[in-house]
Amino acid sequence: MSDFMRPEGNRLDAPRKPARRETNEVDRFVGERIRLYRSMVGMSQQKLAEHLGVTFQQLQKYERGENRIGAGRLLMVANALGIPITFLLDEEGFSSRQANATPAGGELPEPVRDAYSIGRAFSQISDPEVRRSITILVQSLAQQEESDRA
Repeated sequence: MSDFMRPEGNRLDAPRKPARRETNEVDRFVGERIRLYRSMVGMSQQKLAEHLGVTFQQLQKYERGENRIGAGRLLMVANALGIPITFLLDEEGFSSRQANATPAGGELPEPVRDAYSIGRAFSQISDPEVRRSITILVQSLAQQEESDRA
């Protein structure tokens, strides 16, 4: 009997139907992070989809968490956006999201909406010194807020 044959002629190398795995909250979180950073760098869905070799409809499904994204493709996303892959997998961000669940209507919380707006505007500033100054200002304000709470 051949190594590639089982009794009754059941071939081991016959194509198998892939197991269907449902997406979950982590898939939706990663998709939202992709959308956030894509928006922050001012890249269109079409442009990122071209970098990944997928259709923009497929990218939309990734961003909405309707389809899972594999590790290799996730690395391609990070490279195309010029960010570390850890930005897309920020466990701390996911944990805080669980604590502050998105409202039932599916609308993003106000701070997240503000972050999108700020990120988009920030990415349009071409002067590196201005960007650096803004970053220092925002970090300083956040630290002040944190020390006020302590």
